[in-house]
Amino acid sequence: MNRVLFISDLHLADIRNGPGRDARLLAALSTLIRNRHYRAVINLGDTVSRAGYLLRGTTTREAFNEYLQWRNDQGVPFRECAIFRERPFFRDIFGQEEDSVWKGIQGVVILTFSPCHEDDHTATDAQWQWLSAQVKSAVGQTLVLASHVPYPGCCSRADTPGVYLPVPQPIRHQLETRGEATFWGGGHFHWNEEPPVTRGSLTAFMGGRFLIDAEPTKTTYLRELDLDTLELRTIFPD
Repeated sequence: MNRVLFISDLHLADIRNGPGRDARLLAALSTLIRNRHYRAVINLGDTVSRAGYLLRGTTTREAFNEYLQWRNDQGVPFRECAIFRERPFFRDIFGQEEDSVWKGIQGVVILTFSPCHEDDHTATDAQWQWLSAQVKSAVGQTLVLASHVPYPGCCSRADTPGVYLPVPQPIRHQLETRGEATFWGGGHFHWNEEPPVTRGSLTAFMGGRFLIDAEPTKTTYLRELDLDTLELRTIFPD
């Protein structure tokens, strides 16, 4: 069993959810992680809701520390995607760089990428150069990229300015023409479950969505990647 789980947009401590929602959600995730024996979990961001939706009497740091305590009890490595408002405390809480490389699974490189701009879409030239260099150095290995804002065109949402992550065309070409399998997971949209999009060697996809109590018609789904078969599956946890 050589699988990685993607989670996205937990939105913990959110006023749109009823009492006990977070505890139930995390308990269900714990059961899933335990039963399916994941090698790693990739969290695509928006773990804790922003200030305007935060439960009264709860601070962002308190909510993150509760998540961290839960996370550390799972007995599996986590890789986290930062968003801009978390940069003041992200490294302190998680001990991870916002743009990071992880090689904890043989034959696999996992990159997390976080644009250093308040709109969460605008990366610096230095960041794109870093990403390109990491892709180049991952020759011969399966590459998994993760960002909160998704790769262009990975779902049916219209590709208009300010929606997807504006990945420069040379990097898109680099990813889509690698000799090895490449996967890019994103969140942010709370989008319906749809098939991944394949462009050459790259498979781009929405990593999942958790139900918010105020949106009962939407569905929770998650993705898992089998690193042996390179199959990306959709799962619907209870």
